[in-house]
Formats: sequence, structure tokens, C-alpha cells
Amino acid sequence: MGHPIVSYRRDAERGFTLASLIVLLTVMMIFIAYTVPRQWSTIVQRDREMQTIFIMKQYAKAIDAFRAKNKVLPVSISQLKDARQPRFLRGNGEPIDPLTGQADWLVIPQAAAVVPPIRTSTAAPVNATPQGLPMKDYAGGPFVGIRPNKNGNSFIELNGKSKYEEWTYNLSDYTAERNARLAAAAKVWQ
Repeated sequence: MGHPIVSYRRDAERGFTLASLIVLLTVMMIFIAYTVPRQWSTIVQRDREMQTIFIMKQYAKAIDAFRAKNKVLPVSISQLKDARQPRFLRGNGEPIDPLTGQADWLVIPQAAAVVPPIRTSTAAPVNATPQGLPMKDYAGGPFVGIRPNKNGNSFIELNGKSKYEEWTYNLSDYTAERNARLAAAAKVWQ
């Protein structure tokens, strides 16, 4: 058997190591508990912003398809939703704005935005931010897009804008993007 004093020191060292490990783990858990929810909240908010942009683009695409088929802009959301051939928008009810959790989109009337002609080679996005009217209060008339009904800073920039109230993606933006894609594809095949 070993000397009792040496055995006592080893037990004390083991106790000190265990205590320091517990303190270290506690500090790490506090750090994780503080940072993970913040990081997760940022990830969730960015995902909501991407979903919002997707819905805005779907509306612009549906408006373009409606205009191409009927040679006029839609005057109500129901025209896009009730169409059968081609089906412009899918789903039942109004799409929920992921940023607010409600169907409280703002409709961008034609008068608030510059709309390019049906066939253009170059179309520039609108620089001024259309204000929009609440979808539930929209009395009708030609419209070119929707935008979120939210204010504040965003993580994602849309058309160079980093505030929700400045976000816009409407028919002119969609047309410009489509024309740019077609021009790029034409260059590839030349």
C-alpha cells in the first residue's frame, strides 16, 4: 500500500479536477443558452424573408402571365386565384406573409409603379418605392405586385433595399429579370 499522505493528495487533485470540469461545463452551457436562441432567431428570420420574397416573385410572375394571356393587368387578386388555364396562383385562401404571420399584404397599384410594355428588350426596375394598399381594403383596379406590410431592417436586401417598407418586387422587376435571363441564354447559343 501507498503512503496515506500521497493517497490523500491524489484524491484532492481528483476532486479539484472534477470541480473545475463542472465549472467549465456550467460556463459553456450558459454561453450556449445565451447565443443559440439568438443565432436560431436570425436563421428563422432570414428564412421568413426568403419566403416573403418568393411569394412576391410568384405574384409578379402570375401578373405577367395574366397580362400575357389577357393583354390587360388584373384588377383583383381573385382574378389570379380563380384562373384555371393557366393556373396563375396555387393554394386556397390568401398566402400568409411569413414576416407578419397574417395575410396582410399591400397591393401595389399600377399608378404607383411604372409598368413596361408586354414585349421589351430592356426594362429597368422602379426606383421609387410604391406605398401599396392593404389587400383587404383594395377596391380594385390594375395592380402590378404586392409587398409586405412590415417596417424595420431586414437581413436580406431586395433590389438594393434593406428595409421592409422599401422592399418591392413587381411586374417591372420580373420583366427585367426575365429579359436578362433571355438575353444571357441568347448569348450562350450564339
